[in-house]
Formats: sequence, C-alpha cells, structure tokens
Amino acid sequence: MRFLTEIRESRSASTGERLRAALTGHKVVVLRRASHADSDAFYQKLAGEIGDFHFRDEDPVTGGLDHAGWLDIRYDATLAATAQYRYGNGRMPLHVDGAYSDVAFDVFFLCCETPARFGGATFAVDDALVTDYLAACDPALLRSLREVNVRFTKGERTVTRRVIEYDGAGPVLNWSSTRVAPDNPAPVIDMCARFAGFCEQRLVDGGLVTPIPLMAGDAVFMHNRRVLHGRYAFWGERCLLKGVLSLTARVGGETLL
Repeated sequence: MRFLTEIRESRSASTGERLRAALTGHKVVVLRRASHADSDAFYQKLAGEIGDFHFRDEDPVTGGLDHAGWLDIRYDATLAATAQYRYGNGRMPLHVDGAYSDVAFDVFFLCCETPARFGGATFAVDDALVTDYLAACDPALLRSLREVNVRFTKGERTVTRRVIEYDGAGPVLNWSSTRVAPDNPAPVIDMCARFAGFCEQRLVDGGLVTPIPLMAGDAVFMHNRRVLHGRYAFWGERCLLKGVLSLTARVGGETLL
C-alpha cells in the first residue's frame, strides 16, 4: 500500500466508492469537501457505506465505550487536566488509536468541525519508514520492539502485545507512549522510553512526519496500525470528531484486525 492520497467530494460520483477505492491502495486518505454543511450526517452515512461503523463515544478516563456518539477531540481548558490530549492544546505524541483496547477496527477517521486559528494539524508517518529508520540507526531497539511484550492500559482496559509485529502486508504497530503501564518490568519501561524518544526526536522533530491540515468539513481516514499519527500544538478553539470502522472486505490483500 502507498502512504497517502487526497480525494474531493464529488456530486457526479459516489464519494463512498471513491473513498473505499482510495483506502484499498493507501494507508492515509484525506477527503476534502466544498462545504461543511451537515458534516455529522454526511460522515455517519459515508462510514456506513464503506464498512461497519462503530459509532461509540469513549469515556476519557476509564476508556469505556458505553454510549453511542462521536468521540470529540476539542479544546476545553476545564477538562484538559483529566484528559490532556483529548481536551488540551499541546502537541500529541505519535501513537496508534486504541493501543490499550481489544476492540478490533481497521480504520479510524477524524472529521474537522472547527480548525484551530493557529497550528493544530494532524500529522502521520508511514510504518515502513519507522521500521526502516530503526533498522538503520538502532537495530537492537527494533529487535526488542519486535520480540518484547508491553502492557498498555487506560482505566479499566488493558492489552499486552508487541509494539511491532508483521503480517503479509508489512509492519503492524501498537504504540502509545502515554498508555505504557507503569508496572511493566524496568527493561520494558526503558525500551519504551527509547522508542518514545525516537518517535518524537527523530521522526517529528526530524521533519519526517507529514502534516495533514484540515478545514471545516474535511476528514482524514487512516489504516490505524499501518501508520503512527499525532498532532501539533495549537491556539484557539479546535474540534475534531473521531470515528472508527471495520472494513467489510479485504483491503490491500489483507483484512486488517
């Protein structure tokens, strides 16, 4: 699969069919809309057309999925202390969604309700670039990430798995530096700290991530475990709505779970 492509909403062709086709060959697909009118209904319908849409909000503390609805990622100074990355305005480290969850989904998407006045672009990096860079600069760390299990946790939810695995389509990532359980063995904590430093210093600060600025109505769809993504710091109001879905057909030669 190639890394990224961009499509535009079209009145003359099915946007759902074009999006599904784009996701067949690309890990990241940006959808541009001419208008942000009715974004809520538009994206609910679109997600249902291309897969099984998991329309569930997540409790920001427990990680529970008890309520239907969008997961909003917005700036709210009164909530940022308890959910720094969901409601804060600082930089969000590279990660995959749901590193601590056993809920299987293939693709997540972020649709923009309100872009920040300054900054705040989502950014992403290809999993192949991550592993190629590690193989060149720190093969011992790459080997550990492929062999050592890590426990990730959020509230009541926990998953234990390796950070980097492989399937027939390439690397499969499971990573979130903020969800590494503190009771992992000391060598595991050290390994994760080294990888977190690599992600933020070598990849983000090194200019190897791709910024994906979104305007109101736009969205980005990503194969969750085929890329790492994060967010730049920002100023001003900002709101994105997140959804996840399972694809109902094989994509890129593999059904991604």
